[in-house]
Amino acid sequence: MFDLIIRNGTVVDGTGSARFKADVAIKGDSVVSVGKINGEAASEIDATGKVVTPGFIDLHTHSDNSFLIDPHADSKLTQGVTFELMGNCGMSYCAPLNENNIDGFKERTDKYDPNYQPGWSTMDGYLTALEEAGSTINVAAQVGHGTVRRAVMGMETNMPSPEQLDQMIGLFADSLDAGALGMSTGLWYSPGSYSLADEIIAVTQPAADRGKLYSSHIRSEADDLGGLFPAHAEAIEIGRRTGARIQISHVKAVGPKFWGRGYELIEGMERARTEGIDVAGDQYPYEWSSTGFSGAMFARWALVGGRQATLDRLADSDTRAQVRADVTYYINRNHSAEGCVVASFPPDQSLEGRNLQDIADEWGCEPEEAALRLYEQSEGNYVLHSMELKDIDAIAKWPLMAILRWLIVA
Repeated sequence: MFDLIIRNGTVVDGTGSARFKADVAIKGDSVVSVGKINGEAASEIDATGKVVTPGFIDLHTHSDNSFLIDPHADSKLTQGVTFELMGNCGMSYCAPLNENNIDGFKERTDKYDPNYQPGWSTMDGYLTALEEAGSTINVAAQVGHGTVRRAVMGMETNMPSPEQLDQMIGLFADSLDAGALGMSTGLWYSPGSYSLADEIIAVTQPAADRGKLYSSHIRSEADDLGGLFPAHAEAIEIGRRTGARIQISHVKAVGPKFWGRGYELIEGMERARTEGIDVAGDQYPYEWSSTGFSGAMFARWALVGGRQATLDRLADSDTRAQVRADVTYYINRNHSAEGCVVASFPPDQSLEGRNLQDIADEWGCEPEEAALRLYEQSEGNYVLHSMELKDIDAIAKWPLMAILRWLIVA
């Protein structure tokens, strides 16, 4: 007697095999039989005309805080996601924590429960809190370089001293030993953007030594800073130098200079694999990306020192003009101001879903000025028309590219 039989479905089993018609029997928390099943079950589902698959794995999420407040993850379950890996882009908001980086935890958690207080400071404590909260899906954490760097150095822009570097390496090692499945960097975001490759190589070594993952939001996905292809090469070089398993996050070609060149990214990763470097990637399968106001519209120099320092720069008319000039570049690489849509803006949710051109027209200003005024009120999020379909298709065809399920964020 089975607990559940799913009958008459088309099974896609995730192995790369051709789809096939079959029944699926479940007992307890396990699939126990696939094929023509004649037995009985406590309940049955007729899946005629539907596809039956294992649960989807989402390798790139930022739900670190969400499961502490609401562990049900309805938005993921309704998409078939049964496992997600958090702590990406150098941001493990929940651990390790101290007075230097607790504001990042509060900024995320206060949206859901302003009274929530972490009763831990370490990765071990965070994972225990996750376990106690429970979850309807399986979750795993990474430890973020940006979070660790802030814990040790705050928002300093300089290279770490030998003592600071040792502290960071120790925090990574402790977090990995506590159960983090890997480490991540966000080299586009501060404070990760302040680091040089030597620092990243050093702090990646504990993950490499333990056979765990290094995932990276690379330094550039367009023609800013060092540029897209050097940024990919840096991630591969970290694998070459440390022996770590490399996961390049949300692989993409952003902006008119790189549209149509996505296939070249795959060629570079394939060449690295012929050297024995274990590199793979993940991708969201649509032309729009998402990031915060600061990450989307501001050059790195304008963000040095944190939000208040940026606001002080905007208060100076000459510096504001310099910042605006950079904003023009960021708007144009996203198919114009109409391709920059506000996704989250806590002070005025009526602006969510509207693009910068629309908001600028209402406010009687240019889109660049509208972007600055939005940031001055609050940090928020955009969705950005930053890619093109031909690159999405070229990247998705690579067998070692994981397709992310970011239609709704848990």
